[in-house]
Order: sequence, then C-alpha cells, then structure tokens
Amino acid sequence: MLKRMLAVFGVLLGLMLGFTTPAAKAATLPTCNPVGPTANCLVFGDFNVYSLPLLDLQGGGDGVPGPGDPFYFSSTYGQIQNYTIVGINNGNCTNTGNPTGAADCSYNTPSQSSTNIFSTKTAEAGGVADPGGAGEFAGDTDDTWDITTTALTSLIGGAGNPLTAFFAFNESNQAGTGLEGASLLTWVKVTLTDLDGGNAPVSFYLCAGPACQGTEPTTASLPAANADQAGSLPWAYVHSGICTIGTNFVGFPDANGDCPAGATLRNQNNLGQNAAAFMVNSPALDAALATGNYDVMQVLWKMAHISGGGETAWIQPSDAPTVIAEPSTLASFALALVALGFVMRRRPR
Repeated sequence: MLKRMLAVFGVLLGLMLGFTTPAAKAATLPTCNPVGPTANCLVFGDFNVYSLPLLDLQGGGDGVPGPGDPFYFSSTYGQIQNYTIVGINNGNCTNTGNPTGAADCSYNTPSQSSTNIFSTKTAEAGGVADPGGAGEFAGDTDDTWDITTTALTSLIGGAGNPLTAFFAFNESNQAGTGLEGASLLTWVKVTLTDLDGGNAPVSFYLCAGPACQGTEPTTASLPAANADQAGSLPWAYVHSGICTIGTNFVGFPDANGDCPAGATLRNQNNLGQNAAAFMVNSPALDAALATGNYDVMQVLWKMAHISGGGETAWIQPSDAPTVIAEPSTLASFALALVALGFVMRRRPR
C-alpha cells in the first residue's frame, strides 16, 4: 500500500506543479537615488527610470542580466503574454493581460525595415492605428493606448501596488554613435480620466528638460541624428551605453562614443528582444491611481530614431513570477517520487 501511495502521490504532485513550473521572483522596485556616482536611477519628468544592467552591476553581477539574476526580466512574447502589453513588434496580446472590453490590445511597434518613428497618434508621421479601434469601452479613445483603472488595478496585483512598466530596448544598428547607432528617443504622456467629470484629468510625463511636462514633440520635426541630450529636448534620450567606474554610474558617452577618463563604456542597455533593459515607475501616478477617483488610464507614446527589430513595453505586477526554463525543485522531487514508487513496485516480494 505504501508503495502505491508513493507512486500516486508523485504523479499527483507532478501534475499539480508541472515538470517545468515557473519559479517566482519578485520584481523589486528599489528606492530611486538619482544623485551622484552611486545613482541607481534617472528622473525623466514624472517617472523614475532604472537601467536593469546598472542595477545588476550594482548588485554584484556582471552588468548583463541573465536568467536567474535578480534584475532579469524576459521580454519574449511567450514569457509576457499574461502581462499587460502596451506595444510589441507584430502587436501580439491576449485576453489575460489585455482583457477585451477593458483594455486595448497592444500597439505594433515598427521594425527597422518599416520606419524609424512611432506614434500612437494615428494621423501623425509614423502613427499606428488604435488596436481594435476606438470606442471598445467607455474612455477608449483614438491616439492613445487605454485601459480601465479597474482592470489595471487587478492586473498589477491590487489597489496600492506600484505600476511597474518594463521596456525592452531592441536596436540593431550598431554603426555610428548616439542616435545614428543604437540609441533612440521616446516621449510618453499618461493621463487619468474620471468619466463622470467629478475630477479633472491629470497627466504624467516621461520626458526630459525643464518644464517638459506639457511640451509635446512631433514626429514630423525631429532632432538631428547627432543631437545630444540637450539638443533632443523634450524627448527622453534612451542611451544604449553608460559610463561606470567600478559599480558607480558616472554619465553617458559623448558624441564620439567616449566615456570620461578612467571610466568604462558599457553598452549593455541594448539587450535586444529577449530581456527588459529598463524598469519604469512614477510615484505620483501611483498616488493618483490609489485615490480611486479615475476610471481610465490613457497612454500617448512616441519614439524616434528607431533602428531596431521592434521595441516592447509592458506592465508587470511588482510580485509577478519570472519563468525559469529548468524544472523547479519541487517538480524534480515529484519526478523522483514517481521513480521511487515504480522501483519499489518492481522489487520481488
């Protein structure tokens, strides 16, 4: 009887867990420190932007997050399909993270062969039509990616949880420096709307420069490809490389791609389509969402000087699991129990 119980128990445990059960890993959102060489984030308008390669380096890694590392977040569609996808090449999404009637499907971000600009404004240069069209639910408008705050709150794990967004930086043009190479520009406006008008809409911006909030750039008139951060305002300049001395962040390479004397140039921000390069959060947006005063979140998103295979942006719960390819310890234990049960059954009495 014991032998049969061991075999059955092993089979049931294996079925419940699956032999490749994902291992849970918290998406830790560090306290933002944007000042000095020990900075772990940069502030762009209302948003804190974390370089995941920098966090990996400061956490004792080699500066290139990989499976099993604390700051590795896979960005392949198979791994993020249950999360809320705002944009991805080919526009894939599912009802799990982009529920019909409560959220737009994901926008189709361009590849290098199509265009070097992107906008959620349909009529703007590089504009992409609203996925599914406008009017799918109350507050769903053209020109923005939209989601009800009820659905959003559920998808991020509950009221009061931080809204943590991730960005996979997938630039393939390594020739040249700056925007001629693997860097790009982005600008984002996030608006919370109360449909009955009891509360005025409130907006939050991912942008750069003094008073950049409210200053909307156009994709018809862009900074030159050799522009630096100051020359690209109010666009946020997304650098493929960073300069470090040890684990300290000391700035970005100059127009020639060189770092200050004594610093190391690290080009790890451009991690490609398989891993997130940046983690993004706005404490002010979190506070506004927590009030429960708004019904819809609308995202106006633009990119320029794109030279890649399609960038990916998605929202992931702060405590969401990250899938690890190898079997988990418990699943392996279940397999061992199955084997043990059958071995014991085959022994002569």
